[in-house]
Formats: sequence, C-alpha cells, structure tokens
Amino acid sequence: MRTVCDYMIIRRNSDGFGKCVFTGKINPSNGNLVIARVVHEDNNVMVIPWTECKAEDGIFSVELYIPAGGLYRLEARQTNGEFNPVNNNYDWAPYVGCVHHVGVGEIFVMAGQSNMSGYGRDPAYDPPEMGVHLFDNSGKWGIAAHPLCTSINPIYPNNDGASGTSPGLSFAKAMKKALGVPVGLVSACLGGSSLESWNPAEKEPFLYNSMVDKAAEVGGFSGMIWYQGCNETNEEECFTYYDKFCEAVRLWRNRFGDFPIVTCQLNRHAYRENDNGKCWGAVRDAQRRAALTLKDVCIVTTNDLPVCDGIHNTSGASVIIGERMASALLKMYYKLPGYSAPVITSAEKLDGNKIFVAVTGCQVLKTMDDNPCGLNIEDEKGMMECISVSARDGGLEVLAEREISGKAYFHAYWKKEGSEFTVRDIYGMPVTSCYMLEIK
Repeated sequence: MRTVCDYMIIRRNSDGFGKCVFTGKINPSNGNLVIARVVHEDNNVMVIPWTECKAEDGIFSVELYIPAGGLYRLEARQTNGEFNPVNNNYDWAPYVGCVHHVGVGEIFVMAGQSNMSGYGRDPAYDPPEMGVHLFDNSGKWGIAAHPLCTSINPIYPNNDGASGTSPGLSFAKAMKKALGVPVGLVSACLGGSSLESWNPAEKEPFLYNSMVDKAAEVGGFSGMIWYQGCNETNEEECFTYYDKFCEAVRLWRNRFGDFPIVTCQLNRHAYRENDNGKCWGAVRDAQRRAALTLKDVCIVTTNDLPVCDGIHNTSGASVIIGERMASALLKMYYKLPGYSAPVITSAEKLDGNKIFVAVTGCQVLKTMDDNPCGLNIEDEKGMMECISVSARDGGLEVLAEREISGKAYFHAYWKKEGSEFTVRDIYGMPVTSCYMLEIK
C-alpha cells in the first residue's frame, strides 16, 4: 500500500476505490489523539469523515480507502481526549499533516523510444491540467507538463534529456475527460531504445527493470501506450519484430496482469535507402499483425502526420497521436465511444488483375478519386503499381496495372518515405500499412 503524497494518483481497484497510507510526525505538545479525514479539494465537502489514526513512536498512520475521483485533500489533526465517531467535530484541532491534489483513478505507463518521449520542439497547444499528473524520473509526483520524460536529478535510467512534446499528455487529458477520473502517467520511455531493452527474456533489459521499479512505487498501472520499432528497421531484426514483441507482451502481462496496450504504427522516415523501405514496411506489418492477434492490443496510424526532422513527429503531430491513442483505448477496452485505425486483415484475388482487401474496425472507407498512391502488388514477375482503389463493403477493391502471376503479395503504405495520400475512414484515420500480405 502506497504512502500518499502531494499530486499522487492512486490506482482505483475493480470496486472503484484506491488504497493508501497517510502518515506523518506527531507534535508531542498537541495531545494524545490523532484523527484524519479526506475532503474534496474544490469545495471542502467531506469524503471520508474523521478517522482515528495509530500513533506511536512520534508517528501517526492510517489506512484509507478513497473512492475514485478527486482531487482530494487529506488532513490530519492532533488533540486531547478519546475518539468520538458520533460527534467527531475536530475542525479546530491543529494540523499535523496535510496532503494536497490527490486523485484516485487510472495510471498509464508511457513506453517506447523517441516518438513516445516526444522530440517535437515547435509550438503546439497542449497545456497541463489539474488531475493529470506525472510520476517522473526523479521519483516524484507532480503536474504532467512537457517535457514528460526529462527530470532534474533523475534516479531512473530512462531520463531523456532530448525530449520535448510527447503524445502522453494529450492522451491522458482525453482519458480523464472520458472516464471522469484523474489520470496518472508514468514516464518509462527513452529515445533510441531497442525492443531488447524492454524484454525481460534478454540479458540486459534495463528499461523493463526500470518499469518494474516504477510500477512498484506507484502501485501498478492500468494500461500502456507504446511507440517503438525504429531501431529494428534493419535486415537482421525487422522480420523477427512480431515474435519478439508478442513475447515481450506475454512476459509483461505475466508480471503486471492483463493490461491493455495501445501501439502506434511507425510514421515515415524521410531518408531513402537502398532497401526501398522493406525493413520499415516489415516492422509496420508486425505492428499491424500484433493488433490483430494479441488480446486487448489496438493500433493507431501515424503516417499521415508531419515530422520535424525526417523521423520525429512534430509537436502538433504528437498531440494528435495522443488523442488517437486515447480514443482507440476507450473504444477497445472501456467500451466507450471512440475510433481506432482501420486494420487491413487479408487480401484475395478476384480475377486477372483485381484483388479485394478486407479491412476491419471501421464502417465506411473513403478514397480520393480512387487514388492508389502507396499501394503495390508483388508477384513472380516483380513489383507492380496499382492503378485504382475503390471502397467496398468490408474493404477495398484494388486494380493492378497487369495480370497477377503466381504467388503474390499486397503492400500498402509500406515505403519509409511515406505516401502522398492514404485511404481513410469517416473519422479521417488512415488504414494501417501492410507488407508481404499474401494474396489468397
């Protein structure tokens, strides 16, 4: 059970309560009785009436079960006499403890690399908000404000001195508004980090170990927002990303319980290389497949959003990504109104040069004048362009430039430099990228 402090968010349990210990020093001259209560901070309405505390060796303590909500103020006073639960008006006794801005709600861990830390430095409106708090890398609770992943005097190894505007804050504000409870963030991401650093099956999973330590300090978490994969866009690792991510998720849940995860497909990379983006496409496809096969894992797309330096999202893009992640999680896990990425699930040959691409997670898809930009089919004769794409019930009808020959694969928005246009749903969410999706 956690010792409560200013700005702390206590994770609510399935019954809608958060548990904490309220403790502090006793003033020997103030009497033999210590009592504590919890009030709403905005109007002084009592939530938990005066409760007798344990008092010994110069210390008072009391376990409190606080209902979801807040923000709350916890007060402790010291007086003479015996505790009277019927007529317990102790308002004039002197304070010996007071904790401010405490909330009971949900806690989410921010995990991944630089685009979760947030490297945008351009202007974007994303102000802090009471009731959205951060457990930072110095081991302290406070108001969540950018940069979320940098602390003075850090005690955790994921301190990211280059971080700027992160998706985490806009995500947390959207979750607080929809759920009606305070939200806590735990900063656990680090720019340039590999998946190995998060996998407890690896030799040196220092970011996983740091996440374990932080979870112990805050009392666990309700879910994870995850943005990672750039480090694995190479020939050695891109085609193993799916299996390794699935293994990491399994081990995380063995440790922390069956929490939900929101992932992001990689955005573009402005620098072309001689692989023509196949490694980038392979990681994107692994992220797509994970959202289809893993329980309580959903995905949002990012490749329609601007980058500031070739690979890092702008501040404005980070704000949008955070809102998208919140909406996807609300829809998938909390069963509230929301939207997530339309996910490509399969491809089927219809006739000589036509295929049907099934898409789940949306009701209506929209194309721009049937523009097939970013879509390719690869068969025995090599890579070919697509010449049109049109929306149909349940997916897309794609027309290739020639007849499909032999075993073939469908690629969508897979190249690392991005596409001029992507098919979207009615919310403006682009469909997921895919790579090497076999055409049946």
